[in-house]
Amino acid sequence: MSIISKLFGKSPFEPLYQHMLKVKECVDLVRPLMDAFLNEEDKNVENFAKKIFKAEHEADLVKKELRNRLPKSVFLPVARGDLLRFLKEQDNIADSAEDLAVLVTLRKTKVPEGLKEELEDFVNKVLETYEMAMRVSSEIKLLAETSFSGTEAHKVMELIEELKVDEWEADKAQMTVAKKLFSIEKELDPISVMMLMNIFKELGTLANHAENAGDQMRMMLHNT
Repeated sequence: MSIISKLFGKSPFEPLYQHMLKVKECVDLVRPLMDAFLNEEDKNVENFAKKIFKAEHEADLVKKELRNRLPKSVFLPVARGDLLRFLKEQDNIADSAEDLAVLVTLRKTKVPEGLKEELEDFVNKVLETYEMAMRVSSEIKLLAETSFSGTEAHKVMELIEELKVDEWEADKAQMTVAKKLFSIEKELDPISVMMLMNIFKELGTLANHAENAGDQMRMMLHNT
């Protein structure tokens, strides 16, 4: 019997929480992946990428089973559609981590010394955004117990506001690292510039999905 089969007798919020843990397992590997990429540790880049691919696949399996086993007739404190949209955005975070891992393994791209500090800051801001999104997601079981209202709901709304600020900081860091790249682009070959911009874009997308997950949680809170 699968983990979802065991948990679904209680509530869909427990397997939703388990999905969040799988997403976390996946995205927690982004920092060591990017550290290895910055330090040109090709073997470590490959190893961390493989771990991300595995964790993302496991998160995807939990997502699919949760979708398939969520009956339309079950009574929930939130709309079924809102819950599924939240699940999708939460899963998109893991998808972005996987896409990032693909990019850094597609081609050996060297990060110029003059760009490393800005890229490290950008990665930090993205992961701060993701970590706040995970704090929001981790409240899902307590919210279900309180019917998405009261003190717990107020606490989560405050976390969502912090999440939006973190994503704004990540946007600013993305602009900073992109400007720095273009200031030294003549020192690089065009393919390297393109690859680095794609890596920046995927990191930004990860932060965007983290914010979107918070927005979907806000929607659930507003609709109850």
